[in-house]
Parts: sequence; C-alpha cells; structure tokens
Amino acid sequence: AVFPPVPFRIGQATFSSGPEMSSTRYGLGAVVFPENGDVLIVGGESEDDEVLSSTELFDLETETFSPGPKMESERLYCGTAVLEDGRVVVVGGYNGTILSTSEVLSPASNTWSPGPTMVSARFGCAALPLSSSRTLVIGGRSDIIDGSNLSTTEVIDLTSGASTPGSEMSCPRSSCAAIMLHDGRV
Repeated sequence: AVFPPVPFRIGQATFSSGPEMSSTRYGLGAVVFPENGDVLIVGGESEDDEVLSSTELFDLETETFSPGPKMESERLYCGTAVLEDGRVVVVGGYNGTILSTSEVLSPASNTWSPGPTMVSARFGCAALPLSSSRTLVIGGRSDIIDGSNLSTTEVIDLTSGASTPGSEMSCPRSSCAAIMLHDGRV
C-alpha cells in the first residue's frame, strides 16, 4: 500500500495499491532513506520457501522497484536500521540457522560488507540507530523450537567492530518494533 503524504490522520487516510515487488517475499526487513524517502527491502522468504539474500529498492519519485545489491547471507526475520550517514545495518535473522552476524551496506559503493558479530544469535529482533556508528538490537528469539523470546539488548558499534550487551528489558519480546522518542528514550 502507498501511504498518503504527511500529516497522516487516522480516519481520514485512504490506501491504494502500490507497485508490485520483483519477487514475492515475507519476513523481510525494510528501511527508509531519510534523504529521499526511498525504501530498501532486504531478505525474507519467497513463496517457494527460499530464504533470500536479494534486496529491492523502491524509488519514491517514480514509484517503481528495482533490484538492489545482494547481501552476503540469506536472512529471514532480520533487524534493519539506517544510520545517520546513510549506511544500512542488517542484524541477525534465520537461514536454517539463527544468525549472530550483521552486514553493512555502504551507500557510496552500493555493496555489503560484514559487520560485527552480535553477542547473541537472534531472529525476529528490532534494530534502531543510535548514532552514525551504533545500532541498538532489541529482543528477538533464540530458538526455533521452544519459542524462547529474548529480553536482552545489545549495541553494535561499527567504529570499534564490537557488540556489547545492553540493558535488559522488563519482559521478553520478539517480532517487535522500536522507535526513538524526541527525548532519547526508546
């Protein structure tokens, strides 16, 4: 669906069909580039049950999808964040194994490179940019079979190349979302 221009008002909005992506996928990650409003779609699973490493870019101006750069790993239910400098961080996910890896897309070269390894393997997590080099990773699941939701967080730092444990949440959660409030709270 294509959303109406801001301001969005509940009860006054209408939705219309948008363009179709090149490949049908679910369990994908997505980020909006703040400088132009374009949307990067990453990973997910195809209708043929194939976990994807492909990406697609939605051009807001032309309202069309085009292929983006392939990630190094297939990822389903990964966390995604776009940093202040335009780099995209993709964390965790599932591809037959629960992943603790991350990848970073450089907008200058349009290529992916390995990022820091997380403290905990997780999928269904949320990711939130904290600065030009740091990303907060929140919750997720650590086990496919028993459904262990995580209450842990960690901070990935692209400058140091490390991931460190963050604050524990009051309750476990997965398939969640996170936003930064104006006062800096998450």
